[in-house]
Amino acid sequence: MRFRTLRWYGLTLNYLGENGGLKAIEEARRGYFSLGNKVMAARIAHTLAAVYLDQGNFKNALKVLGPAIPVLELDENKRPLIAAFNTLIDIQVDSGQLDEAGETLERAQATAALLHNDYVLLQLDARRIDLMLRGGDYGGFIEQLIDLANRAEELREFNVTEYALSHLANHYSRIGEHAEAVRTIARLRALNPDLSLYARVVLAMMALRRGDSASALRMHLEVREEATQRGAHIDATRALLLAAFSAYRMNDLPRCTGLLSEALLELAGLPHAQSQASIAPDLREIEEMLAYARLQPNLAPLLEAALEDASSLGGTLRDDLFTSGMRLEIMTLGQELVLRDGIPCSMRVRGSVAVLACLALHPRSTRQDVVTQLWPDRDPKKAATYFRQCIADIREAIGADVVLVEGAHQAPEYRLSSKASVILDSQRVLQLIAGGQLPAAVAAYKGEFLPSLQDSEWAEEQRMTIQRALVGSLRAELRASQIERGQERRVVLLATAILGIDPNDTETEDLRLEVARRVSSPSEIARFEAERHRRMN
Repeated sequence: MRFRTLRWYGLTLNYLGENGGLKAIEEARRGYFSLGNKVMAARIAHTLAAVYLDQGNFKNALKVLGPAIPVLELDENKRPLIAAFNTLIDIQVDSGQLDEAGETLERAQATAALLHNDYVLLQLDARRIDLMLRGGDYGGFIEQLIDLANRAEELREFNVTEYALSHLANHYSRIGEHAEAVRTIARLRALNPDLSLYARVVLAMMALRRGDSASALRMHLEVREEATQRGAHIDATRALLLAAFSAYRMNDLPRCTGLLSEALLELAGLPHAQSQASIAPDLREIEEMLAYARLQPNLAPLLEAALEDASSLGGTLRDDLFTSGMRLEIMTLGQELVLRDGIPCSMRVRGSVAVLACLALHPRSTRQDVVTQLWPDRDPKKAATYFRQCIADIREAIGADVVLVEGAHQAPEYRLSSKASVILDSQRVLQLIAGGQLPAAVAAYKGEFLPSLQDSEWAEEQRMTIQRALVGSLRAELRASQIERGQERRVVLLATAILGIDPNDTETEDLRLEVARRVSSPSEIARFEAERHRRMN
């Protein structure tokens, strides 16, 4: 009885944020172990691991939970084992070990199949769906999220209900359906007005996306303070990072710099996989701020220390690409991909993305117009056949009504449906440059326009237009930094950004190396020299 009391006493202290909780739980575990009750000791080890998980101490959580699971596997009562598996999955996911989490989930599902319990299945389904999100299966995630919320609400399992509804609200907010986002979060608050830290961050982001940056900043800092008091260090760091983004959206760059510096320092103290896992869901949304940081001498080293490879920021697809309605995102820079409703479309024909991009830029084009632009050197009959294959592929992958055919039968004109809201990444870069938003343009530029399309003068013209505009703006910044005293570090950063777009710019490369030899570390100078040597050979 004493050890049972100690266990619950420790949990109560931990819940109240008082000291001594871990010590009491550990004493209970050791007490049961001294009595030879290994099963109860293993159950309390799971309790201890769950507390460590809440505190973000994954190393200790794994240390105490690992030896406990084999003991629980031998027990006839499988419910404690399932609970331990759930906690292990949460630890592995939060620390970035997604493959290991998938393996643990399979073991848990095999055990759960013996129980035939709706509650147990719900808990495992919630983790399976979360793994889909973390692994990039956005379509599967959205399809199952509403069903998960309804099942959880029916079973009165609030934690899963909150997970599902808060993610749904975040989704609706991202795609601009603000009223639906408010209704969803109101549904959650009706069940329990005391929202989790994650749900409160969603509330703050909803305010930010509606244009209320000041309220978003205040709410993020409130979450930061409470998370710090609770010892929830990862939640605290994430809230601070998003507070910096709120300040950035307010154009309060001094405050953004201060908040972002602190957040990056905290991220740098985490293992790389853990830091990536903690900010991955927000990465795409904040990439403009991170691109700004990459060009600031006082922030760039922190960015590299926190995320190791700052050049990869924004280069991958994240869950915040969720969209709704007939919204098409045509990704042509450094990749060839189309998203409808935020879900990647599976294209079978290689030229389909190029056809979509061409029609987006040149509506009411005839088949001959498109063929001439994209494949001028192909045999006309083969090119016409290939074009028809692309159109069929587009309609199958995206929708039968996405490409419309109008005009004379002898020379029909093709265009994208007016029902489709089309976003072409190459045009977004040009719009950002024209608007003076250089960091955002750098973040949006992922590489060469339609990289697989060769021998197309039209594609080459598009590439040159984008590169000239972007490099021209960066060079203007570079010249200004050369004139201003004390900006040598910024010169190196801007030159590096230019070379990332135009690696054959030997003049800029020479300038970078010259300035770097005065202000950069020996390792950075060696890296620049090695890059130069590779290009010359």
